[in-house]
Amino acid sequence: MPRPIIIDTDPGIDDALAIMLAAASPEIDLLGIVAVAGNVGLEKTAPNAAALADLLRLDIPVGRGAAGPLWRRDTKPAWDVHGEDGFGGYTLPASTRVLEPGVPLMARLIEQSADPVTVVAIGPLTNIAGLITHYPETARKVERFVIMGGGTLDRLGNTTPAAEFNIYYDPDSAAKLFDFGVPITMVGLNVTERALVGLQHLPDLVASGGPAAKMVEHMMGNYHSEPTEDGMAQHDSVALAAALDPSIIETGHYFVDVENVGRLTSGMTVVDFAGHSGEQPNCDVALSVDLPRFRALLNTRVAQLDARLKES
Repeated sequence: MPRPIIIDTDPGIDDALAIMLAAASPEIDLLGIVAVAGNVGLEKTAPNAAALADLLRLDIPVGRGAAGPLWRRDTKPAWDVHGEDGFGGYTLPASTRVLEPGVPLMARLIEQSADPVTVVAIGPLTNIAGLITHYPETARKVERFVIMGGGTLDRLGNTTPAAEFNIYYDPDSAAKLFDFGVPITMVGLNVTERALVGLQHLPDLVASGGPAAKMVEHMMGNYHSEPTEDGMAQHDSVALAAALDPSIIETGHYFVDVENVGRLTSGMTVVDFAGHSGEQPNCDVALSVDLPRFRALLNTRVAQLDARLKES
């Protein structure tokens, strides 16, 4: 049976590829997409999510979630990475979809699902905190929250020395999730920055030449502020891949807390590897990814999706 999934996202270049992977994977029943402010503002991420759903012919609802963090007012979007529009200047036709209020939509989809839902949160966790606050019993029905965020001591931060972007953007929401007592898988920078993917790793997708391929070629080939010879880190796609096939990552079960008040360390994910806190483990922490399998999954799945889009 396909696993029911809701994607909470701030599209975003790597978010777009993660959503493509979800749309391409028969193991997943994608129930809906909810946008949140992060990589760019909500005035961009919500239309981007809707336009991407149109491109992928997704017959699912799209929600408009939180426009900013719970309390912080000093965080800024990642324009330097994703461009002012979130897609590095790649323009999709504007969607005419009516966007539902994001957190109520998420709650409704969880309650209506016949099977427990996995929430894949690949942006700041503001919507998740809203779900926990306003629909706590519904939030406890979630089978697992798979988040792209944070990191371990060998790679903590890409926004500050101590903090990854999604957690730094709204550390109070992240702290609320980790304190809530539900199953969490944290896919952090210590793994995602090793998940480099370039067009040379996606030959089937490039050869397909359809609408998904054209978008990916622009975002990964023609546009990216920090390309490497091995490609760009596919942060969000690793989290999505871990939701559809948990064996693609190696994890360890540890207690994790989020620093949300520190002057220098706000947004830091503190992973208690040695058990010094005395707290019970609350998170499956990603430690490594099977990179050849991950690259092959992206290549074959999104190429198959692109072929279907060309035919429709």
